[in-house]
Amino acid sequence: MFSVSKYVLLLCFLALVSCYLLKPKIKYYAKNSDGWSVQLNNKHFTSFGDSLFLRETSDGIPESFYQHFSTGVCFDNQCRPLDIILYWSISGRYLGFEMPRGEFLSKTDHDPFSRKEYLQLNQILSDANLPFKDIKYHELMNQPESSTESVDAISGATSERIKDIVVKNAAYTTFKLWKLVYGESQKFIEQYIEKHLNTSNLMTILNSQDRYDIFWGLTHMKDTLSFSIPLKNRLLSLIQSDDYYLSYNAAHAIPNIYLSDSDFLESLFSTYLNSSDASTKNAMFRKLRAAPRLSENLIVKSRECLPTMAPQEISSILKLYEKHHVKDSISLEAVSSLIKHPNPYVVNLVKSFLMKL
Repeated sequence: MFSVSKYVLLLCFLALVSCYLLKPKIKYYAKNSDGWSVQLNNKHFTSFGDSLFLRETSDGIPESFYQHFSTGVCFDNQCRPLDIILYWSISGRYLGFEMPRGEFLSKTDHDPFSRKEYLQLNQILSDANLPFKDIKYHELMNQPESSTESVDAISGATSERIKDIVVKNAAYTTFKLWKLVYGESQKFIEQYIEKHLNTSNLMTILNSQDRYDIFWGLTHMKDTLSFSIPLKNRLLSLIQSDDYYLSYNAAHAIPNIYLSDSDFLESLFSTYLNSSDASTKNAMFRKLRAAPRLSENLIVKSRECLPTMAPQEISSILKLYEKHHVKDSISLEAVSSLIKHPNPYVVNLVKSFLMKL
């Protein structure tokens, strides 16, 4: 009898263990992340302290960061443990979260999150512009200001200010996780990558499918980076983008070292002619004007295009000629021919230009 009972208990135990092992981990990834887990083979990791890690390729190129948090979420006069892994791109963008097997998030009524609520939380954590950074802990609920993030915090009705940007009945958990995502770890990641930025990891960032990553890479381009053909081509492709926000910032980000490369300037000028966005065209023109010199090919291309240019483009080209002292006879003849232009504004521009010679 004893052996049968022991056998039944063993089967029950094995059944419970099997259910636990077969139950999938809770993990959600942000848009434009590659959906990876920390438990990957053939990967290299660099540790910063005991919980923040940098994942690298076998060649030592940074790929992403992750951090394991074991902390508490306090409300309703008690603290509940929070065991979670957060992920960031190398630009500091939130990539997603994962929980150790068997762990889950729960609400103030002790009910576990539903899939819909996990998806909502993931979307909330993907938004860096939510006003949580300006909100105090006691403002999450309609409660006295003396309440703090401790076992003394009390529950109540969710504040009207934040009820639409938190998971229902999980305001404290939502707030806590958002603050972890956009807290000291993110600042450290951005500062670390900025300090160690090189052509390889900048290319990784600029090749991202995410707009935030690309913008971060553009704002951190600097002249100390080595010149590379792939980086130059990627920058030109971004300038040619249909996304005017990115195209403008790409043109604005052109390093001074690129302005001495005649091939790059000629490609930039061709892009200038084909661009329809005024802000991007102005940014490209400023770079062309700041170049130490213009190649002969660029000058030839510019004067050939003069007759078909819009008045504002003609104005820019004449300013470019003036800045770079373009006075050869063929170019002056091309400019002089515009005296017969049907637009009086262009005629006045040409006369003014010729009088300064």
